[in-house]
Amino acid sequence: MYDNKIHVVLAVYDLRGTYSRHAGVALASMFSNTTSAVRVHILHDETLNEDNKNKFIDLTDKFGQEIDFIDVSEHVGKICADLDKLARVFSRGALFRLFIQDVVSVDTVIYLDCDVVVELDIKELWDTGLGDCKVGAVLDEIARNIDACSKRRLFFCRYAGIDVKKYFNSGVVIFNFKKIREADVNISALALEFFRRYPHALFPDQDFLNKVFQKSMYEMDLKFNYFGSGTDYSSTDGKLWHFAGDKPWERVKGLPTDVLYWRYFAMTPWRSDLTADMIEAWAGSRFIGVRSSECYKILWRKFKKSLSTGYIWPLFKIAVIWHDVIYRIKNGWKRNV
Repeated sequence: MYDNKIHVVLAVYDLRGTYSRHAGVALASMFSNTTSAVRVHILHDETLNEDNKNKFIDLTDKFGQEIDFIDVSEHVGKICADLDKLARVFSRGALFRLFIQDVVSVDTVIYLDCDVVVELDIKELWDTGLGDCKVGAVLDEIARNIDACSKRRLFFCRYAGIDVKKYFNSGVVIFNFKKIREADVNISALALEFFRRYPHALFPDQDFLNKVFQKSMYEMDLKFNYFGSGTDYSSTDGKLWHFAGDKPWERVKGLPTDVLYWRYFAMTPWRSDLTADMIEAWAGSRFIGVRSSECYKILWRKFKKSLSTGYIWPLFKIAVIWHDVIYRIKNGWKRNV
C-alpha cells in the first residue's frame, strides 16, 4: 500500500488544541517544496480533536498528498502506567516516536518534530544513503560544542554509557526499520527498560535513542536539522530549520526564520483561527481607548465576514492594526485616537 512514497511521521500531542497548527506549518512547508508523493502518518492520542484532524486532511488534500492518523494512546499508556514519575514530568507526546516501529509497517520512515520548517525538497533527505546504519541523524549541539554542555548532562551521558561526541538530536531522524528488524531490536520494549533504569534522564526519549542507536547512526549533513548557536541566517534556502530553542510563535526575534514560519502558517487552515484571536484580543484590550476599541470591534465584524474570501486582505488588516499598536506604544499609549 505504501510503495513508491516518501513516509513522514509527526507526533501530535495537543492538550489545548493549539499545537496542531505548528505541525500544519511543518507539513505546508514540506508539501510546498516537494514534488514527490508523500504519505504523512500522524501519531496522536485523544487530545487530537476532530476539528484539527479535518484541517490536517484539508491541508494534505490541497497539495494532493496523503495522510493517515494512528492513535497510540494504548501504547503510551503502558509505559506511563508503569512509570508514574515519567507520566508526571515528561510530555506524552515525546514518547510517540518510540512506537513508530509498532504502528507503521514500512522499511524506512522520516520522523520530524512539529517545530520545523522544511525549506528543501524532502526527497533529498529521503534519498540519504544509510547503508547498514539503523538511523540517520544530525549531531546535537552538545556534540558539536562539548565545552558549552552542562555538567549535569555530561555526567548523565557518561553514567548511562552515551558518547557525548556522537550524541545526535532526535528532532529529525530517518529510521531504517529493515535493519532494525534484522537486528531484532524492539524499540518500545527497550525504551521501557531504559526508563526504568534511568528515571532521571534529562531528555528521556532522545537519551534513549542515543543509548540504543549511537553505534549504528549515520551522521547526516547539518542542513537536514539546522539549529543551535552560531546559526548562519544569510540564506534560508536548502535547509530544514528546527526551532529547538525559541519558537517563532512565542518570541519574535526578527530573524528570517520567523518570516518563514509565518509565511507557511498563512498557507494552513489554522490561519483564520489565529488572526481572529488576535483581533478579538485587541478589540477588548484594556490598553485600547474607548474610541479605538469601537473601531477595532467594527473591523472585527468586517474581518469575520471577509474570512471566506482568502487571507491576503485579512492579513493586511492585521498589519495595519499591528502598526497602529506599535505606534501608540512608542507614543505612550495615547487613549484618544
